[in-house]
Amino acid sequence: LYANTATLMSPEGLNQRFNRCAVLFLQRIFSLLVKSQLNDSSQIQNQYTSYFQRIRILDATIFQVPNRLAPIYPGSGGCAQTAGIKIQLEYDLHSGKFLNFQMEPGKNNDKTFGTECLDTLRPGDLCIRDLGYFSLKDLDQMDQRGVFYVSRLKLNNRVYVKNDSPEFFRNGTVKKQSLYVLVDLEDIMHQIQPGDTYEIRNAYIGQQKLPSRVVIYRLTSTQTHKRRKQQAYVEKKKGVTYSEKSKRLTEINVYITNIPWEIVPMEQVHDIYSLRWQIEIVFKTWKSLFGINHCHNIKRERLECHLYGQLIAIFLCSSTMFKMRQLLLQKKQKELSEYKAIYMIQDHLYLVYEAIQQDTQEVSKIFLRLFDLLQKNGRKSHRYEKKTVFDILGVVYQCTVSNLKRKTA
Repeated sequence: LYANTATLMSPEGLNQRFNRCAVLFLQRIFSLLVKSQLNDSSQIQNQYTSYFQRIRILDATIFQVPNRLAPIYPGSGGCAQTAGIKIQLEYDLHSGKFLNFQMEPGKNNDKTFGTECLDTLRPGDLCIRDLGYFSLKDLDQMDQRGVFYVSRLKLNNRVYVKNDSPEFFRNGTVKKQSLYVLVDLEDIMHQIQPGDTYEIRNAYIGQQKLPSRVVIYRLTSTQTHKRRKQQAYVEKKKGVTYSEKSKRLTEINVYITNIPWEIVPMEQVHDIYSLRWQIEIVFKTWKSLFGINHCHNIKRERLECHLYGQLIAIFLCSSTMFKMRQLLLQKKQKELSEYKAIYMIQDHLYLVYEAIQQDTQEVSKIFLRLFDLLQKNGRKSHRYEKKTVFDILGVVYQCTVSNLKRKTA
């Protein structure tokens, strides 16, 4: 503190500064930053831009905090987690904007926050949700509001199709229980080859018969082995018991969506859903680069100041990264690696702070230097047969162009 700001303070004096007012101050700054970026309309153009105004990805990250904070932040109970903090985040993949954010106790239910986010939906949005947020009522609400969705299906929900030959009573009234026929997902699973996809275009989900497309993807042997290994880990560590039906259906992913097949054919639904993993990269940077989960045995106010301070730094780095990604595509037709970029931007954050104390010209020099560094060392690596975000969204960039030239040659 003294080296950077020439402020001399005793450890106890510093500790006293971490109080409720300091928490509210940092919380307010973070809130204002999040609101300020909602006015920015910039985004990367792709083949889905005209169909989906925003691609909304919602997920949460959770980490342990000192046990004495359990009355304020009770944990989820998994892995003997007495106290924990959960951070809920919904962000737009097109622009990188934080749409919804909440810091809450680790034990809170994800589905509750998912329902709260419905108020911020706009027609033309695409919501990608995982099983933790699964709610047929929420999906029905999205459909009624002109919002698209792609979600994994919880396997305790039944899938039906309309019965072409329903039964009738003698008075000519149709028997309601004969209007729909139950689909046997296990039977379909055995008909599909690993890596292949099967679609039930006009399906009805659950007791409320939500109209939806059902897309079934058969996992490869490698993917199946990985999932079974994960299931065994969860059963052992978290005390969760999977039903026999869930274990038998381990080899398939069942997706439901209301996106018309003309926009997203069944072969692309799995790829669209896989965009959800981008938020895992976001959370990975939070923990590995910013150490947001490193909570020492400190008082509540100091912990919350640490969290909001880190979130402000994360937001500044993330906003800069998305701007740089857009510029790098426009000027150099390259795809930027989110993780590499945030790592480099974080190193420059204090330099930007120092430059702001001087003049705007110094700030411009820092950003130009940073852009040069990112175009040389921040390019996204392309693994064999692994699609990047730009590949899935159909963004034309240098790698795409070179691949097209290779094919035509």
